[in-house]
Amino acid sequence: MKYSTFWQCRDCQNIFPCFRGMPKLYLEDAIGSKDKLLRDYFYNGLLGRFYKSLMPFLTLPARPFNKSKKDWTLYLISVILICVLLYKSMIIVLGMGNFSDPYHSSINGLSILVLFIVAYFFIRHPYFFFLFLLAIPVKISLSLHRYKPQQSFPEIHEEIINNFLSVKKRPLQILDISTGTGNSLYRHGWMKLDAEYTGLDLSEIMLAQCQTFMSTNRIPIELIIGNATTLPFNNEYFDIVLNYGAINGYSDIQMALSEMTRVVKKNGIILFLDEQLYPNASGVEKIYFKKVLSSHNVIHHCPVEFLPANITNVKVHQVYEFYYLCTYNVN
Repeated sequence: MKYSTFWQCRDCQNIFPCFRGMPKLYLEDAIGSKDKLLRDYFYNGLLGRFYKSLMPFLTLPARPFNKSKKDWTLYLISVILICVLLYKSMIIVLGMGNFSDPYHSSINGLSILVLFIVAYFFIRHPYFFFLFLLAIPVKISLSLHRYKPQQSFPEIHEEIINNFLSVKKRPLQILDISTGTGNSLYRHGWMKLDAEYTGLDLSEIMLAQCQTFMSTNRIPIELIIGNATTLPFNNEYFDIVLNYGAINGYSDIQMALSEMTRVVKKNGIILFLDEQLYPNASGVEKIYFKKVLSSHNVIHHCPVEFLPANITNVKVHQVYEFYYLCTYNVN
């Protein structure tokens, strides 16, 4: 039964509240501790609320420079400001500042306050601290040895999408798990398909942004606040299941993969992407990977050891220096 402010399950009679019209189809007690931490601290916190502005900075060294000039400009401005604050604070601590002038005293006090705020931010979000230290060294390191994948990220997507363009039965059913803002679902070619889209995420803050983003781009989509390890869908319902940047961080990766496989039709496809370090990484790249990109993960590689048995055509591609893409079909 569907109500304006909550849903109620016909079978178990559980009541599920709604947020901005999106049902919360999960039980709080069933959420893994890691998933709950990421939801409350990471995605419902500062990073989630300013996701579109802050998230690009985490991948700053790995992105092409010509596509990240604005972010590099902001980064360098931030580095200069922090260095100025550190210098100013050192002068104050050493007693070399001008304390007799009220104006300079106010500036000194403000400098100390801002530095404390920056320090508090770095303590709360240490991955940004390591990014601050490592962005330039990592960028230099990556520029010294270019990585070329056997098959690129766009090529893999184009091949899969072209195969589905020839499917006569329409519309297709596509599920994007941990969809976040919906940006990955929207910009990687899936909109070319005649499909009905469903997005699921545990964070209502992220899904609210997805709702706005898809509405702005006039994309009809069903959005559900749900748990990746207990998907609220029938068996063999979707033709395509996607997951961008979340698998490695789940509390129960094996159950998440099992659920993704359960809801896919026979001969359907599952595609997921997350962090994995390429073989020839330098020392500074390894630190950046561990302390920044993969700092919130449970594992740091493609979880092939957790893949279900009833699958075929498993392919793991190292598509970027720090990311893999895995695809497989269901028997």
